[in-house]
Amino acid sequence: MKNLANFKVAIRTREYLVQAIYQYFFSKQDTSDIVDQFKDEHKTKKENYNFETFSSSLESIKNNEMDLKQILDSLGVKDSNMDLIDKSILYFALNEMVYGDLDKPVVIDESLRLSKKFSNPDSYKFINANLDKYLKSI
Repeated sequence: MKNLANFKVAIRTREYLVQAIYQYFFSKQDTSDIVDQFKDEHKTKKENYNFETFSSSLESIKNNEMDLKQILDSLGVKDSNMDLIDKSILYFALNEMVYGDLDKPVVIDESLRLSKKFSNPDSYKFINANLDKYLKSI
């Protein structure tokens, strides 16, 4: 396994982001409320994460939700056919690929890691197949 110790802040930020995306889809709560909640919950903890990246990425997903959904539709992926956590990871990945700064291979690698951490054991295959399909389509 790769040594991810040098990337603790980025990794934690992405983990929190996927959890926030999940919360957004699950509760349809406004993203500003979710950002405030995460900020409040983590203000006394020693955990490091990049709050600016977290909040701007969550806002980007909210603002581009329909475009990201259209990308998934074009790949033949329907919201009703996937677990909510897998949907959250795919939205994170597609948002980074289309609107973010991360290199696409890093996005895929991170999405697979997130899938293995948060989802069922075989979800990473679903995530990988659809992200590969997207990359081939652009």
